[in-house]
Amino acid sequence: MRQAAGRLLIGLLSILAADPASALDTRLLPERPSYSRSRGCTEAAVALPARRATHPLDGRISPDPARSPMSQGDSAICFAYATADMISQRVGVTVSALDVATRYYFADPAGLFHSRDRALRKYLNTHPDLTKDIAESRNDTEASKERNPLRKPFFDKLEDGQEEAAALLYNLGGLCPDRDLPSFDGYGQHLRTLSALRWRSRLAPKMSWRSLGGTVERLRDPATDAFNAGWIAHVERRCRRQPLPVPLLPVSESIADNQLDFMERAKAGDPDLAAGSERLMAMIDYALDHGRLPVVGYSWYVLEERDPKDPDLAADHSSPILARRKVGGRCRYHLQDNTGEYCARMRPGIRERCEFGRVWLDEAELRASLYSVIYLR
Repeated sequence: MRQAAGRLLIGLLSILAADPASALDTRLLPERPSYSRSRGCTEAAVALPARRATHPLDGRISPDPARSPMSQGDSAICFAYATADMISQRVGVTVSALDVATRYYFADPAGLFHSRDRALRKYLNTHPDLTKDIAESRNDTEASKERNPLRKPFFDKLEDGQEEAAALLYNLGGLCPDRDLPSFDGYGQHLRTLSALRWRSRLAPKMSWRSLGGTVERLRDPATDAFNAGWIAHVERRCRRQPLPVPLLPVSESIADNQLDFMERAKAGDPDLAAGSERLMAMIDYALDHGRLPVVGYSWYVLEERDPKDPDLAADHSSPILARRKVGGRCRYHLQDNTGEYCARMRPGIRERCEFGRVWLDEAELRASLYSVIYLR
C-alpha cells in the first residue's frame, strides 16, 4: 500500500512539474478584504507563465522578444496588454492581448448573465449597473487619426480601454492562447490580414453584422463594420479556445478618473489624495502577498521624460506589478512595461534599474502618479 501511495504521489508531482497550470490556485479571494501595508516591505513576487516563442525574430535579435514583456508595438491599447498579463497569471496560460482587446470592444456583455458559474453570477448580482458601466467605458474609446483622418472605428485604430471591463468580458467564450493569436509587437504580426480585410471591406455590402450587435453605437460605422466583423471572424478561426479554469472576478479602486484628474487634484492639494494613495499601495501589497498580479494606472512619464512638443500632458498608462523588495532601506516595486521601449530611452536613474522593460521603482516614484489598482480575486 505504501509503495502504491508513493508511486501515486510521484505521479502527481510529475504532472504538476510538466504542467504548472494544473497547480493553479482555484480559490477566490474575498471581495472586500481588509487591506494593510506589508510590514517591513518583505519580499514577494508572482510569476507569469512561461511565454512560448511567437515572434519571427525570437532568439535572433537583441533584446530577445522571448525574454521580454509582451510588446504592444504601435498600438495604443496598453490596458489590454496589462489585463492579458493579469489574466495569464491567474489562469496559468499566456493569453492573447489582441483577443482581450477584441472581446473588450465588441463582445456582448449580456452573455455574462447566462453564465452558470456561481461566483460570477453572485458578482453580477452585486453589480447591477455592469452593462451600463461597460457601455460607458466603450463610449470613451477614441480612434487614431493616423491613416484614418475621419477617425473611423477600425479595430486596429481604437485607443484606450478599461481593465475591469476587459477582465469581466473575458469570462465569455473561453481563453485564446497567445500562440494562436500572437500579440507581440501589437498588430505587427497581422498586418497582411488587416490589409486584406481593409481592402475587402470596401466592397462588402452594408448590412447588420451579428458579431457587432453587442457593442455600442460609437464603435459602429458603415465604413468599418465589415472590417471589424472580418477581424472577429479571423480571431475565432485562429483561436483554439480553452475553458477558463477559474472565473475572472476583478477588484478595483481608483482615486481619480484618469491621470489628468489626478494631476489636477494633486495641484489643488486634495486632502483625500494621500489617504487614497496609501490604500492603493495596501491593495498592491495584498495582491502580491496573496499570489495575484496587480495592475496599476499611472503616468508613462514616470519612466520616460515628456517631449515638450508632445500635447499629451498626462500619458495615462497601465502596467502590472511583478514583485516587491527592500533595497537600501527603501521599498521597491517591480513594474513591467509593455510598450516595447525597453530601457534605453528611459529616464536617467530609472534606466539603470531596468532590464528587458521591467523596472524597479521606489515606492515614492510609483506613488507620484498612481491613481488606480486592479487585481483578480
